[in-house]
Amino acid sequence: MSHAAPARGTTGRSHPTSHHHALSRASIGWPLLLAVLYGCWGATMQRDAGPITWRNVLFGIGSGLVVGVLAFVLHKGMTPAIPREARAAVWAVFGGAIFGYLHSLSGASILRCVGLGLALGVAVFVSVFYRYYTKEPAPEGSQR
Repeated sequence: MSHAAPARGTTGRSHPTSHHHALSRASIGWPLLLAVLYGCWGATMQRDAGPITWRNVLFGIGSGLVVGVLAFVLHKGMTPAIPREARAAVWAVFGGAIFGYLHSLSGASILRCVGLGLALGVAVFVSVFYRYYTKEPAPEGSQR
């Protein structure tokens, strides 16, 4: 006896392929990676070529934990019901702020830190908006 194959573009499952589980690997993995990288970078910047101390280690763990939790909450809390522009702006502010803060630990001037944070924020906005615009279906009643 033969069975019908799933139609092209489907998986044969009862739910659509665009459905993400509450805690998928990607929703936990990339905030965790960001937390580790941010924590290591923060500890290194605060150390400033001096000896490694508990204060540096705790700063790295704390800052990485805060950034990782914020990234996870933002990722899970932003639904496609929120306009693409607003979601991209939130990610831009988040990326620019965390980068600007870490750059300020290097002792650079506040203008340089703000300028680099703004530049990174603009780059994040453009890339995230592009991703949302090309990977998500158009909202009801709008034309692309």
